[in-house]
Amino acid sequence: MSTPSATVKPVFSASERLANVKPYMLARVFAAREEQLRCGVDVIDLGVGNPDLRPPEEALRALEAALHDPTTQNHQYPPFAGLPEFKQAVATWYASRFNVALEPQSEAIALNGSKEGIVKFLLASLNPGDSLLVGSPCYPAYLGAVSLAEANAVEVPLLEGHGFRPDLASIPVAAARAARGIAVNFPGNPTGGIETAEFYSELLEFARDYDLFVMSDIAYCDLSLDPSYRTRSFLEFDRDKERTIEFHSFSKSYSMQGWRIGFAAGSSEAIALLARLKSNMDFGVFMAIQRAAAAILTGPQDYTVRASATYRARRDAFLDAIKPLGVPVDAPRAGIYVWLPLPSSATNAEAFAANILER
Repeated sequence: MSTPSATVKPVFSASERLANVKPYMLARVFAAREEQLRCGVDVIDLGVGNPDLRPPEEALRALEAALHDPTTQNHQYPPFAGLPEFKQAVATWYASRFNVALEPQSEAIALNGSKEGIVKFLLASLNPGDSLLVGSPCYPAYLGAVSLAEANAVEVPLLEGHGFRPDLASIPVAAARAARGIAVNFPGNPTGGIETAEFYSELLEFARDYDLFVMSDIAYCDLSLDPSYRTRSFLEFDRDKERTIEFHSFSKSYSMQGWRIGFAAGSSEAIALLARLKSNMDFGVFMAIQRAAAAILTGPQDYTVRASATYRARRDAFLDAIKPLGVPVDAPRAGIYVWLPLPSSATNAEAFAANILER
């Protein structure tokens, strides 16, 4: 029998990779909320986008049909990169929605939600020590994904005076030269910022000048709160897909967040990197869910119009309710968030939110 070492080594300890990752911000928010609920507090949860609308009936019917289809075995392992039918539906949707042509088998991939795809793409494309330009504030998953890749997030301020769009001219030349890519998200989570054709043209030129890839996230693209506004895809500008990978999700636009289904489209090289990593980590999306999602993409798009009208009414009710507080905020034109400034007495957003929860 061997003699135990005098120094006790823990059986389980965090890898250096995981130690570099901060606890997920929304997980901390959820934990605080759950504690209040356990104490019997009636919590009004305004903390995260978790739609309470029902998914499209077409999705429910298509899922049920796929579950019971005796002629197609939808319960086996799915293809790593997605069903050909699903990827064709993605290409059909891009052509109809954005007038963008995709080669479905090489320029599209099914995802277990866009968050999964973003994390795995950055793991597949960033080396330790690399940097990614990221708008701030942003969807917190971007920062966690960069940390998991042992890379660095260079935060680019998203300011109201600049429409909550990155001011590309203000990015230091050294930072731009050192970066591998830039992440953009329109309509923005959580700011509600929207893109313009001029900004996307400028972004493509900026990415070419500094040889950056562009990671575009359009998860809220069909939730317009202003009927005159219609979100663009960055692939409308990078039509040759020379440096773009774009992520979309069924979670927000179609209230299917629990289904865990999304996709990425764009550069065949970027899609191949993502597929290579995915094939070593998962088996893809349940085929019945892919078939239901394909039915949504190729069917009528009136669901998102109705969902947008609901969120528009809620936005207006919320803004009317806070008018007596004198909070300076413009009505967001898209998405499902109202991004409010902190009162002058507050210096830390998370502490301020915690205080509201306690009170």
